[in-house]
Amino acid sequence: MEKVEISCNTKLAYIREGLGFPIILIHGLDGNLASLCSLKDELKHNYDVITYDVRGHGKSSKPNAYHLKDHVEDLKLLMKKLNIEKAHIIGHDMGGLIAKHFGDKYEYMVASLTLIACNLIDSVLELNKLMIEHDDEIEGFDKSESLILLLPYMYKEQEKAKKWFQSQLIYNRQSAEESAIATRALMEFPVYNQNIVLEQTNIPTLIVNGNYDPLITKEMKREYDQVFHNLKIVNFNQSGHAPHIEEPNHFLDVFLAFIKTNAYSEG
Repeated sequence: MEKVEISCNTKLAYIREGLGFPIILIHGLDGNLASLCSLKDELKHNYDVITYDVRGHGKSSKPNAYHLKDHVEDLKLLMKKLNIEKAHIIGHDMGGLIAKHFGDKYEYMVASLTLIACNLIDSVLELNKLMIEHDDEIEGFDKSESLILLLPYMYKEQEKAKKWFQSQLIYNRQSAEESAIATRALMEFPVYNQNIVLEQTNIPTLIVNGNYDPLITKEMKREYDQVFHNLKIVNFNQSGHAPHIEEPNHFLDVFLAFIKTNAYSEG
């Protein structure tokens, strides 16, 4: 793990391994780069793979306040620092939200988007609903502990999900304050204003969802058809909120076939 200073008082922790066309992996809310290390290890044999802690997470700088647009600019500066002109970008959960907004602003830097279990419509609201539904089970526990207790409701392959979650806690554990700051950064996302819609995009996009994911809604899927002009959606039958962990081989096959089909976009 290395750190790079992308702006005054802001450093991002990252891991870069492999050779080939760049693939950037972006983790989810309250997660860290450890959540994508297994995927990185599979891809690094044929690609230049970068996974990093977004600001406010993991071992990157943790300011007292920031916004979604800061995540977007951080990614641009990270790519500049690492001399990456264009990359395939994979985002899980919040990472997909960052990837989509980055593609909206810097389309020329994105060869393709892969959004895993990403709710672009109301990323925070659906998790809050789930926590309220099971309030009696998680009462008295902090957010990290609550997410462990909610594993049966969020994932199909619970043992895989538990090990995955624990690996992130070993690497770094978010404090309650850090989690609140990270969540507030997403709460300003304009979908809460019903008059604002998601920007349409021509970037080749792969969306991977788990059929057992309670955070993905039918309304969201209908919205995506209007937003993405070059879209492939794949639903994983044995997955919840982490298809790349619950069905890793299936995910790898789907992703590699997708970028092979869209290899022209790497130029």
